[in-house]
Amino acid sequence: MSGQTERYLILCVDRDDDLGAKTKLQAPIVGRDAAQAAAMKLVMADPEEADANTIFAAVKKYDELAVKGTACEVAIVCGDASRGFDADRRIGREIQSIVKGSEYTGIILVSDGGEDEQVIPIIQSFKPIVSVQRVTVKHSQTVEETYQILGRYLRMLVFDPHYSRWALGVPGLIFILAGILIASGHVFEAGLATLLIIGGTFFIRGFSIDRTVAGLLQRGPTGYMRLFSMVASVLVVIVGIFSGYSSMVSAPNYNTLTYRVDAGNLIGGSLNLVWAGIAIYAVGALLSHLARDSIRWRRDGFVLVMLMLFYLPMWTFSQFLIGASAAESTVLLISYILLGLAVIFALTTAIYPRVRAKGFPEKE
Repeated sequence: MSGQTERYLILCVDRDDDLGAKTKLQAPIVGRDAAQAAAMKLVMADPEEADANTIFAAVKKYDELAVKGTACEVAIVCGDASRGFDADRRIGREIQSIVKGSEYTGIILVSDGGEDEQVIPIIQSFKPIVSVQRVTVKHSQTVEETYQILGRYLRMLVFDPHYSRWALGVPGLIFILAGILIASGHVFEAGLATLLIIGGTFFIRGFSIDRTVAGLLQRGPTGYMRLFSMVASVLVVIVGIFSGYSSMVSAPNYNTLTYRVDAGNLIGGSLNLVWAGIAIYAVGALLSHLARDSIRWRRDGFVLVMLMLFYLPMWTFSQFLIGASAAESTVLLISYILLGLAVIFALTTAIYPRVRAKGFPEKE
């Protein structure tokens, strides 16, 4: 096809129909003078509207091609404020009405980027796009796309129940509780409750405790058994730590004691309950795995044996810190550690070959 018979359509696309909403003009708009008048009306209605500059750029492109002797035409098509299926369908109908009965060689798309270029497949279904001219005026395409993505995620945080419970539910609970406490004159308690709720939320989500609990509840009775042992273990360990702290501060001449003695009193006062809490968790896991006929029960039994073996060394170590006979404590500590190593070696020698023969346990 020779250059004399070529004819191009310079097309502007306003997918969200800002032109129609702000000027009440009906698309499609065809012709240089009509497009320039529409751009003037749009820029008078909204001087910051990027679509007006895009239309002016299309008119300029028309003048440049006309000077070179290239046959062309300018047209504006608009979609819908919904920017969805209805917008694309309307754009398709308007392009069809423009190209119908006209012999265009191809289409020159003038766009400000963003959503307007999403209709390129629709345009190409009628005529090939021979050139795309992007107009950057007062905004960056990257910034615009960033705002679009940000808006999509904000809508997800607000309307998706999976995310809204954390993005809105937890802050809402904090604000309600803080407001009640402040209204009743408990400002310190309001701050403390806020920190506890935020910290608890971060802790639960950070360690996926909510998913772990949900997974346990799906297992039926064994899951409930495991969950009970976990909660009971945590409570007993917390009580044990507070018990150790109480034992430390209630020691005679507490304020004059060294950090080593304080550490010994803390360990000695909390040892029994902390060990009991860990044992509760291990027993719950052991019973759960036995009920499920899982080979992991051997690991839980090994944990219980380790707890028993480490109890005496830890107790001796706490007494050594408090100030018991250094020589006697050292001998006992080394003896208990050597005894524990011997028992661990014997258990490992007896159990490991059997576990290896039956295969390693599956991941939970």
